[in-house]
Amino acid sequence: MSLQFINYWQWLFKGSGGRSGLRRLFDRWLLLHVTVGVGLATLVQKPLTECANSVLLPLAGAIIGLSFAWAGNAQALLQTSEIEDVADRHQGGLVEYAYVYQTAILLILITLVGWTIAGLSVFDSRWPTPGRTYWYCAAKTCLFGLSSLALRECWHVVLGAQWMLLIRREIKRSKGDQEKRKQ
Repeated sequence: MSLQFINYWQWLFKGSGGRSGLRRLFDRWLLLHVTVGVGLATLVQKPLTECANSVLLPLAGAIIGLSFAWAGNAQALLQTSEIEDVADRHQGGLVEYAYVYQTAILLILITLVGWTIAGLSVFDSRWPTPGRTYWYCAAKTCLFGLSSLALRECWHVVLGAQWMLLIRREIKRSKGDQEKRKQ
């Protein structure tokens, strides 16, 4: 029996039997995240430094804590025989489940780095007239759009872990019912 293994970057760009990991981010919901980015970049008149320091960096700590906690729960669930059985029936197998969580964490970390750069005044000092500079508005739009996308992925981490927990319970119940019928 040969061991087949696909690394994360191969999965992200090519996939493992299904669609690539990037296609999970670039779906129909991307339009919503771009709209949120443009809307907040237009409505929020504060410089990015103030936005980063007052609201978004502290909020990022909560998002990261929540995602890592639920990802840990998901990792434990991925190691159960019930979820392994489900994953074996899924195109791409267990890799699909594990790397989806890793992508969510990567996206959250990229967003955090972007807001950290904003909090260090890189954008505000590079383009000192934020209301009149195309690049500043683009950076602001990207940061708010990324935040929206990261929030969605954080929610998906929670939903995925909950889904696996519920599926595992149903599989255990089903196995218990089958054993009772055999007796």
